Amino acid sequence: MSSLQRAARRFLLPWPTRAVVLLLCLAAFDDLPAEEQPWGMLIEAEDYRHKVPDDEAFASPAREAAASGRTVLARFFQGEYVSYAFAAPERTRYTAWLRYAATRDMVIRVAVDPAAEPEFTKVRLPGTGALAGPNAWRWAPLFQQELTLGEHVLAIAAAGFRPDAIFLSTSDKPPTDQLIQRDPLAGLDAETRQLLEKPAVAILPEWLEQAGDYRLPGWYDGQRVQAHTRLGGAHMTREIFFSAAAGFREMGANVFVRHVQAHTQGAWWPSRVAAVHPLAENRNLAKEIIDDAHRAGCRVIVYHVHMYDRLLGAEHPDWICRDSKGEPIGHNAMPFMCYHSPYPDLYLQRALELIDLGADGFYFDFVHMPKTGCWCDNCRREFKRAAGLDHPQRTDAEDPVWRKLAEFNDGLIERTFLKWREGIHRRNPQCVMLISSHLWSGMTDHHLNNRLFRIADSVKMEFSIPIRRGPNRIFSVDPSMAPPEPDVRLALGYTLARDAADGRPAHIWTHGLLDEASTLYATAGMVAHGCIANVDVAESTIPNLMFRSAFELGDRISSCFAGTVPTRWAALHFAEHARDLLAPDEAEQWEQVLYPLYGAYRTLLRARLPVGVVTDSQLEQGMLDGYRVLFLPAADRLTPRMRAAVEAFQSRGGLVIEQREGWQWHAPDGGLERAAAAFMAEISPQLASAPLRVIGGPDKMHAVAYRHRTPDRLTIALANDFSWVYTGQTPAPEEIGELTETPPPCRGVTVVVRCDEQPKRAFDAVSGEALVVESQPQRLVIKVPDFDYLSVVVVEF
Repeated sequence: MSSLQRAARRFLLPWPTRAVVLLLCLAAFDDLPAEEQPWGMLIEAEDYRHKVPDDEAFASPAREAAASGRTVLARFFQGEYVSYAFAAPERTRYTAWLRYAATRDMVIRVAVDPAAEPEFTKVRLPGTGALAGPNAWRWAPLFQQELTLGEHVLAIAAAGFRPDAIFLSTSDKPPTDQLIQRDPLAGLDAETRQLLEKPAVAILPEWLEQAGDYRLPGWYDGQRVQAHTRLGGAHMTREIFFSAAAGFREMGANVFVRHVQAHTQGAWWPSRVAAVHPLAENRNLAKEIIDDAHRAGCRVIVYHVHMYDRLLGAEHPDWICRDSKGEPIGHNAMPFMCYHSPYPDLYLQRALELIDLGADGFYFDFVHMPKTGCWCDNCRREFKRAAGLDHPQRTDAEDPVWRKLAEFNDGLIERTFLKWREGIHRRNPQCVMLISSHLWSGMTDHHLNNRLFRIADSVKMEFSIPIRRGPNRIFSVDPSMAPPEPDVRLALGYTLARDAADGRPAHIWTHGLLDEASTLYATAGMVAHGCIANVDVAESTIPNLMFRSAFELGDRISSCFAGTVPTRWAALHFAEHARDLLAPDEAEQWEQVLYPLYGAYRTLLRARLPVGVVTDSQLEQGMLDGYRVLFLPAADRLTPRMRAAVEAFQSRGGLVIEQREGWQWHAPDGGLERAAAAFMAEISPQLASAPLRVIGGPDKMHAVAYRHRTPDRLTIALANDFSWVYTGQTPAPEEIGELTETPPPCRGVTVVVRCDEQPKRAFDAVSGEALVVESQPQRLVIKVPDFDYLSVVVVEF
């Protein structure tokens, strides 16, 4: 680093008030010795010091795929001016350049170190032809003048163009777009860069290799429609609190989830290791709840607080998660308990008490540990020991050290649940653990990791997460990306949650359903994709007979899915490691990793071909048995173990398809259709090996096949479009342009199975109707009767 550059760093203004976001040398001068390289500073247009007027209608940040930092200033003509602060490292001559987009030639106004009322100088800008898109951006000079050492201000007046970035340099050579290709580790010393390149947690840690091949107990696997309610402390004085099981049985539910401890209260049983609710000091409320369920012939999964504890936190403040300022991290005034404290061992004892009371399962909800990370003394010490790094100064997605802390935090959650799983299963192997995936199935949230779901007996998720605004925010601000189709986003989310747990059914909480039809269509979609429909029943409505038909449907079809695994043929790699290497640039993550995964999944879903997902840890473990096709969205970012597994797959005759540079799945001008056609052309040599294919029916009908562990039965689930269903967190139907009423029935559907063997029988499990099987050379052809929301075709050999 030159003396000029070292001086520049000293004068950078402190975050978050400074506008300067990057200190670097012009890439065009890489061939010069360090002492001769010019100094340069990049200022993002959206990082202004202030604007006049300070109104959202003026100079609002907007996503733009081709912009520096993927963000530009839009609505720039609706105000007066914006100003930026920067620091000159010495007294010399500087040149400032603006990266911008403008539909026509124009004159803008610029002021350096303006007074209270800026005196602007006019600058001509050539038009670029457009305000967005990869070819809409150009660099043009803003000013060239001598500046004194120290702080300065640049003001740009409002006009009808879009500013992207400003580059200030001691060279008069124009910058190129290579300048905005940033190194996220820029400015860090070599030792820190080396530590950041090491994984905080291995993709396939040793403990995970011993955690596979877990079989669900039959009582859980054989009930694909279950119920959920809360009945918290406010209901303790109501009769329903102690007799809810009879209401669930009247609805037809055989398994339900309910609370056995409220968030802010002590245990509802006389616990030996935790604070006890006053009403439970002489009465075992939890046992009464559990016994009530068992008397009614039901299983009960207990919703029990596992991550925060107000009473225990007051007793042990050193067990509480802390933020970067040392303050407790909480949720609704309840402090998170740190898993680097003695708390996990105490919680396990509490859980074992509930098992001894007869609990059939545990519902571990929400985020498990703060998404921000923890700054308590224990976490600081363990992070330093594991990663060799000091804690970051704050939560900041732009900071690679903070992202390393988040990765470390995920590993802590996984090890804690592994300890709990071993303890719980040792006490009762038939007790299931439902572990929340929070927003993971939406694919953009970096909290939690695929490894956690290898531990889970069943992944807990929610019906609408994949189509909520958060996981899809990029599509509302970046016009260079076509929004995905909601039915495909939902299906991919369910497939991820199912396949991340090695094919075990995800448990999908579904609340706010409006009527019987919505319930049946939603249930059909979840069960068809190999999941358990967890239907929420408001406490005040128990028994709510609106849900009876859904539970009756579950009785008819659940046995057809129990003991099955998804039929394997095409595997799509969810390249989580590759996605994280592109953090925090969400647009790049979608373009390079997530949209290719979505596009390939959508292509195979619409073609009604068997498709599943393989995660990073599964790929490193070589879990590709049964697959004939493997799609790699980010082949250039595979780890050595992943690459070895791919090569072994190829040596067995598997077809590997890598994402091509020309496959622009995300492009709004037909990119998905073009990429899908090219993808299908590459997959065509293996089409004859597909074990089955479904033909006919509406475009948004989904078909998913399952094979039993004994090869005497095949189940093919066919679900009508269910993306129109409104739930409590789903965007309103008019916002996503989907149906607001039930879709037309599915007609003219045919199932073609590649098989030489004559089946003993075939039937539709929903209606009970026997189906005619036509035997043709090397295949069976089954015409499916018309259906409204679901058909489950079962073929027995």
